[in-house]
Amino acid sequence: MRIRYFAAAAAAAGTKEEQFDLSSLQSENTADYDDAGSPSSATLGAVLAYLSAHRAPETVKETVGGDGHPVLQRIPSLARVLSQSTFLINGKNERDQNRILVDSDVLDILPPFAGG
Repeated sequence: MRIRYFAAAAAAAGTKEEQFDLSSLQSENTADYDDAGSPSSATLGAVLAYLSAHRAPETVKETVGGDGHPVLQRIPSLARVLSQSTFLINGKNERDQNRILVDSDVLDILPPFAGG
């Protein structure tokens, strides 16, 4: 499946987009598949838990400010960003953590945006 990260989610994940192999969620001893041929463990909640556990923790990155001086930028962990995000699957808002995902799905991760 394809995962697209936006704003703070992209910073935390270190990428704007990635291909995710749903079979990586399956335990080595399980061969359970649903009627669509996807691993039955491939739920939205399982993908989010996997990403939370396997992506970089909170980091601090040094950049150069507009005045030429170094500036420290705190990048939150992906787990923290995910806990506050909205999820779209194939362009539709999804809140059900038990939603089964298939390889052709596109998961968009949208953190809260500032402004109004």
